[in-house]
Formats: sequence, structure tokens, C-alpha cells
Amino acid sequence: MNRSYLLAVFFLAIGLAITAGCSAPAGTDNASEKAMSVPVTVAASYRATINQPDALSGYVKMDTDIYNIGEVVEFTVTNVGSGTLQCAGDPPAFSVKTQAPGGSWTTKMGQNEPNRTVQSSLASGTSTQRYAFVTTGWEPGRYRIVHDCGVEHEFLVRALPVVTPAPAVCPEINATNASPSITIDPIGDQYVNRVVAISGTTTLPAGEELKYSIFPASSHEGAQGTSDYFTAIVQEGSCAVNTWSTEGVIQETGDYVIWISDTGRNTTAIKRFTVLPE
Repeated sequence: MNRSYLLAVFFLAIGLAITAGCSAPAGTDNASEKAMSVPVTVAASYRATINQPDALSGYVKMDTDIYNIGEVVEFTVTNVGSGTLQCAGDPPAFSVKTQAPGGSWTTKMGQNEPNRTVQSSLASGTSTQRYAFVTTGWEPGRYRIVHDCGVEHEFLVRALPVVTPAPAVCPEINATNASPSITIDPIGDQYVNRVVAISGTTTLPAGEELKYSIFPASSHEGAQGTSDYFTAIVQEGSCAVNTWSTEGVIQETGDYVIWISDTGRNTTAIKRFTVLPE
């Protein structure tokens, strides 16, 4: 098998790690039936209760009374009494009040007063639709749901402390005596006509070019006897240890060797691996 042909079918693709961020859904300004469309992927994962204004607060059914900023508040109103609840609106809506430092309540979202031009009722043992809203951007404090069926329920919003990760503790390196190094990660068996991914580490600086060659293990010339090299760029790592990587496809089975070096061939690494049939 022609060694140059094997080299020609192996191509380089430098892998870069891309970090993607996520953002929570924005809060809503109006409390209405549209609150049902709010995503509920950040709901509270625990249970806690606080003291409530009166017995009617138990008509508001919630998973918890304490939420972290950014979580979704979900609730329904269930008439657990024997009589009928008279409600403003059809269907009824709600508002959320926030408690000021002096103890007074101001409207956070929804209407200050319910719309009483249309009336409805909630019979004993029946429930309203499920309401939901997001607490993204809210201030920590005590809040009160005021439902248009005449019931209220209070809950707390809290801010979790920001945990700053501890800086990485790197081993001490004797810069005077330390010499550059290149390593190759374990490769394992690969398969013909599939992507072969090879990576490793190096103490050479980020941005430096590494030259490598892949050839059959049976080749008598090896890397020293060829001028066909590929290039891998050193990527930023941590603790003075950077990384490199390459990807390609080998179209013939057999045992292969990867040989990699800095451009001056002062630091090298070599590893053998096997390419199996599909």
C-alpha cells in the first residue's frame, strides 16, 4: 500500500470547545389567562411553607411558599369550602403584591383592582385553571398573590448566594529545569472509514504549531522518511499544560503510528493504534 496515499486520506480538523450560555425566560407584567403559556422548566424542586394571612389562603394550592429568583410560581385556586366563591372576571385573574420595608403592599404585576364588570363563581370542590409566572429579575422579599375569587396567599422570593469557584491549584513547576513535553492521549481501537480523533497535551505555548504524521506501523521509513506532515495548533489549557487535537479518516485497516513533534523536532511523542474493519 502506498504510504503517500494513506497520508492523503487523513485530514486535520482542530477541535475547539465552545461554551454556550442559557438564559431564563423573561417575566410577565400582566396576570391573566395568558400566564398559562409560561414555560415551567425552572419550577421549585423543594417544599416549604410560611405563615399565611388567613384560613382562605389554603384555597391557593402551591408546591411551595419559598422560591429562588428566576423560578416559576405555579398555583391553582380550589374551593375546599362548602359554599360557593364569588369571583370577579370570567375567568378570574390575579395580581401579585410586594411588601415594602414599612409593611405596606404595592402591586408588582396585574391590576390594582379586579375587573368586576363580569362575574363568575367557583363551586365547592372545583378548581380554577393552573396559573404560572416567572420571578426572573425580582427582588428578594415577601409577595402576595391576590386572586379575583377573594383569596390571598403569600410566598417568599430569595436570592441564593453566588458561589465563586476556588481557583485551580496548580502544581509547582520548576521553570528553570522543566523541558517542553508532548503527550498523546490513549487512542484505542479505531474503525476504517470513520472519524479518528486523536488528542494530547503539551507544555509548549498556545498558538504554536505541531507537526505530525500518521503512517502504517509496518513502514520501515516511519516519520523520519517523509516530508508529508500535517499541522495541529496548540490550544490554551490550564496549569501551564495546553492541549492539541486532530481528526481524520483512514481508509485501510491495520496497525498505525502517529508521530508528533514541535517544528524544530526537539520534543516528540509517538503512539501506536489499530484500525479495524467496520
